[in-house]
Amino acid sequence: MLGRKERVFKKHIAVSLDDLVPEDNFYRYVEAKLDLNFVRDLVKDSYSSQMGRPSIDPVVFFKLQLIMFFEGIRSERQLMRMVKMRLDHRWYIGYDLDEQVPNHSALTKIRQRYGLDTFIRFFEKIIDLCQTAGLIWGQELYFDGTKVRANADANRLVPRYYLEALQTVDGHVQGLFDAGLDTAAASPAGEDDQAVIEDDVQSNPAPRTSIRERLINKYRDARQVGAHGTSYERISDRKVSATDPDATLMRVGNTGRTMLGYHTHFVVDGGKARIILGSLVTPAAIMDNTPMLDMVRYSRFRFHLLPTIAVGDTKYGTASNIAGLEQDGIRAYLPRTDYATRSRLFRPDWFYYDPQTDCYICPRGYELHRHKLDNRDQVTVYRADHYHCHACQAKARCTTSSWGRAIRRSFFQEYLERAAEYRETDAYQKAMRKRQVWVEPLFGEAKEWHGMEKFRLRGHRKVNIEAMLIAAGLNLKRLLMHRGWGRRYGPAGSWALVLPIPTPPAEAYCLFLKYFTMLLKYISKPQPSINSSKLFGMEKIYCFFFDFFNKLVVYCHSYSPAVIITGLPDSSTTNRSAVYK
Repeated sequence: MLGRKERVFKKHIAVSLDDLVPEDNFYRYVEAKLDLNFVRDLVKDSYSSQMGRPSIDPVVFFKLQLIMFFEGIRSERQLMRMVKMRLDHRWYIGYDLDEQVPNHSALTKIRQRYGLDTFIRFFEKIIDLCQTAGLIWGQELYFDGTKVRANADANRLVPRYYLEALQTVDGHVQGLFDAGLDTAAASPAGEDDQAVIEDDVQSNPAPRTSIRERLINKYRDARQVGAHGTSYERISDRKVSATDPDATLMRVGNTGRTMLGYHTHFVVDGGKARIILGSLVTPAAIMDNTPMLDMVRYSRFRFHLLPTIAVGDTKYGTASNIAGLEQDGIRAYLPRTDYATRSRLFRPDWFYYDPQTDCYICPRGYELHRHKLDNRDQVTVYRADHYHCHACQAKARCTTSSWGRAIRRSFFQEYLERAAEYRETDAYQKAMRKRQVWVEPLFGEAKEWHGMEKFRLRGHRKVNIEAMLIAAGLNLKRLLMHRGWGRRYGPAGSWALVLPIPTPPAEAYCLFLKYFTMLLKYISKPQPSINSSKLFGMEKIYCFFFDFFNKLVVYCHSYSPAVIITGLPDSSTTNRSAVYK
């Protein structure tokens, strides 16, 4: 007999939301292990103590931000739709089944009310919790940066003067409206109302700008004068996006394609938990090495750390960074590009420096005396007499200048030589190997699972808020693991990068060996009329097979062995397939 299900819904009276959420739910664990009541102290200065209607609970707002982070949601509108449907989300934010959840537009207004400083203090509070739990080592600091696309189109740039003119006109019109409102409201307020306003101003003074907020404002301008001075003109100096004026052009990958974007900088602790100690977003025109010293000094003094080494890649190995770290008592494990190897001329390190006479001695025995000081590049130029160079038989291998060979000695040469000695030690080599797997996985985790592939907000301060929440969420994941969640599955693959790699099924190995052996037998057969093109084609087939079966083995992690034979999914591993796909 054919059955038919009618859609009839009853009103259930004796139903509790607490009974509908499983005991092992992830958000139950977050609620039990993370107390967010401290955020009320962070935002109390943003509200009046004597007037206005009650606002949305700040704890609810930050819980919604954590849900957005853990679920990998990029839209606040989509977030509130999901919260309205999901029972565990309602339970986590404390809204019952019959309660109306906040509107998505309220989240935007709350974020604007709180400002950047509130999110900075929230991020620092999470780091303090990690430090209290013993997750921060503090002996090593690792630096790296990544490019993040902006929420703007690079094909719709306008001249910078055009945007500045629009902003001037808008400011003038807004001033006229403000003047009209002031005239309309010229009637004096009552004594009681005036007393309430004065008391409210005295009890809620304007907050001071924090040190980290001043640091973020420092790098807001895309025009940072470097070695080229002000004569070098970037495209961002002439053109700007009207959608996101703070974003600048950047190259993506090796394709040469340009997009609008930002640079996101992380400072990561060298402990096993890999806690992010600093997050800073700058326009893409600002290079990775520029804010390094400011970030390391802020992290040291804010969290009372005494690091011994600072590790970065070649982009960070500038003379100013090395000198600044060494002056602060931190070993600069920063590689430098050796440009001397790109020339056939005598290398600068073949010239001996005599500190007694303050001159260089060339391999032929001639002296190079101090010629001038270059304060822009912070170097001292030493030059040989031109008649000595013209008479020297090795001039063709030494210099092409008619004025004689010149050597540029940095003002910080002593620190540069000390950093060069570090590169010969085993500790330096170990730190370089560790750096390769320390910061980049955090960027990959944030881009793959938490929406940092492209910023959803616009503007320098707003993208810093977004990056600060992502960095706080990454630290929070490590803190929850330390407090007992372990390596269990989290929402939206949140724990995908910290799950242990399971052993591939035996069937996958058998299948790989079977086809790999067949390929080897085919290649080993004598081919009487084989040519180089066929051999190259076989090599391509070999590489294809190897890459294909390597991916097959990884893919089989998420399924039971029966899948490889029957092709049917195993219901017990559905969640894991979402993690590893």
